[in-house]
Amino acid sequence: MFSPIDSYDDPGVVFTFGGFSVGVWIVFLLAVVLFVGFFVAMVRHENRAYKSIIEHTPIEKGPAAEGEPPVY
Repeated sequence: MFSPIDSYDDPGVVFTFGGFSVGVWIVFLLAVVLFVGFFVAMVRHENRAYKSIIEHTPIEKGPAAEGEPPVY
């Protein structure tokens, strides 16, 4: 009915996004934002973890992992 494919006799390509289209820019910007967000979260976690190790306090709930001080 509403398909871009009229016949399956001569298959062709259907592009989702063209070069430098709005879709390409949205996906690119989303990828950059996700990477920066991941990197910021990783740095924040590492800073808190190193601070906890220096202060000899548990980093997270649960059993101590290797390198963490035990909870007494």
